[in-house]
Amino acid sequence: MHPTTQIVENHIRISRSLFNEAMRDTESKTYKKAVQKIALVLASLYLIIAFFLSYTGCSLLLLLGESVFLTALLFWLTVMLPGTRRHSKYKALKQGTDRIPERTTLFYQNHLSVISDTGKETTIPYDDIRSWQETRHLYILNCNNGICVLLDKNGFVIGNFQMISSILDSVS
Repeated sequence: MHPTTQIVENHIRISRSLFNEAMRDTESKTYKKAVQKIALVLASLYLIIAFFLSYTGCSLLLLLGESVFLTALLFWLTVMLPGTRRHSKYKALKQGTDRIPERTTLFYQNHLSVISDTGKETTIPYDDIRSWQETRHLYILNCNNGICVLLDKNGFVIGNFQMISSILDSVS
């Protein structure tokens, strides 16, 4: 087969909900572990303060303020900060327009090409793909340099994901 023969084609309209689905699934495991460690340290400090206050006979009303502060901090770290990051990344993806971004991904024998709705084309060799994930509506190809290629499960015009999977298996 010729290296420029198209094997699979996928179209996707990257709505806000699809983008959030992809971002939630690909969020850094390092970030999640760091938040867990911070929560563990804060909980330990909270318990030490509670023990100290009860031991010294001080008012446990101070713990109420600590509880509110810890709850707000953990809510910000787990909900608000990731949500803000997703919002700013989606805004950058839209490139200042009100249109929903669209991508066409073309798979060839040795590489894939992602073509944006503005006409920009990005070529990725298959050996740059580290892994892939499946979500409810998407297949996500995780590539080197932090690049993720989103494929709509219902967006295959030519071929299917099984064909892509077999190509990726043969490369690795």
